Amino acid sequence: MLRKIASPVFLLTAVVIALGAFGHDSQAVRLASELGKSQLGERDAKVILLIWHFTSGCMFVLGAICAWVWWRARRGERGVFVASDLVGLLYIAAGLLSVWYAGVAFFWLFFVLGLLLILASLPLRRPA
Repeated sequence: MLRKIASPVFLLTAVVIALGAFGHDSQAVRLASELGKSQLGERDAKVILLIWHFTSGCMFVLGAICAWVWWRARRGERGVFVASDLVGLLYIAAGLLSVWYAGVAFFWLFFVLGLLLILASLPLRRPA
């Protein structure tokens, strides 16, 4: 029973992580506008925007990796969870550190996604 709940929760979490890339990247126009108002040089602003787009790509890839882990686990492989565990730990750490450093409650979402990823994987690690 727990596996039937954990499996879609794990996949949905992976999809949310991947789709978060599009939400993140959609803010690039706003970032560019703010950078245009700053004293930064054009080259520095371009580098920041490139890093912004790269981060969006990384979010998509991390979500895709977690979806791949789910797909492999559904076929009986149990050793694939190392990849999703690392993503989960990264999201937990990034969420906690971001809330602590910036004080922005939005970053609790990263903590929750990481925690969901790891907790939902636990029942999936056991043989069916």
